[in-house]
Amino acid sequence: MIFLYFIIGLLASTIGAIAGIGGGVFIKPMLDFLGHYPVATIGVLSSMTVLSMSIVSLWTRRREVKTMDRTQAILLASGAVLGGLIGKGIFTSLLAYSWVGAVQTSLLILIFSAVLFYVQFKENFPVFHVKDKRLILIVGLALGLLSAFLDIGGGPHNIALLSLFFAMHAKQAGLYSIFIICFSQLSSMLLTIISVDLLSYDLAMLPGMIIGGILGGAIGSHLSKWLSLSSVEVVFKVVISGLTILNIYNLYTYF
Repeated sequence: MIFLYFIIGLLASTIGAIAGIGGGVFIKPMLDFLGHYPVATIGVLSSMTVLSMSIVSLWTRRREVKTMDRTQAILLASGAVLGGLIGKGIFTSLLAYSWVGAVQTSLLILIFSAVLFYVQFKENFPVFHVKDKRLILIVGLALGLLSAFLDIGGGPHNIALLSLFFAMHAKQAGLYSIFIICFSQLSSMLLTIISVDLLSYDLAMLPGMIIGGILGGAIGSHLSKWLSLSSVEVVFKVVISGLTILNIYNLYTYF
């Protein structure tokens, strides 16, 4: 079974690195679909895999990272760290309730649908060029909070909001998104390690998923360099459409 989890980590991280959505958006619904683990364990497996992917992806694209607006990137990452801590804290406090998984899945459906609508008709939306440092920090906080609470370590909402508020194209938004994901996941995982006894979790599949995350991060980052902007946008739309359908099915199984 570990090979299956390796493949999930590999494919999710490869797609996540290409589109800048992290991979957790793929891992969580897939593990929910398989039904082998409870929500808390799925969160740890997803977070660790995504963190591994984001670190490798940023290292592979380190030349591109150097071209980022340093102030903007640091503010977004700082906000994401704070948001990651808040989001993970909220998620941990709700683990005792059986409905938390259904709430997460419902929010994912709403977010994915909204993002899909935005990317399909973004020409009709205004584009902002946010420069205010406080607003940049707030955007980072919102992205980190959502990602940590939903246990997806990132997501298509990163791309949509970065495009909307900072006039970034798909590839540029993807790079900033991976940067944000790395720091928000690092903070949320540190909080998990401090506040939860990980020895009580069944993490037998974790090594395979981390290896898949590392390989996927490297492969996806290299592919992203060679794919055209339009190709990246197509990958993004196809993935979000498929994930919306999968999450609708997962929500149905909760009831």
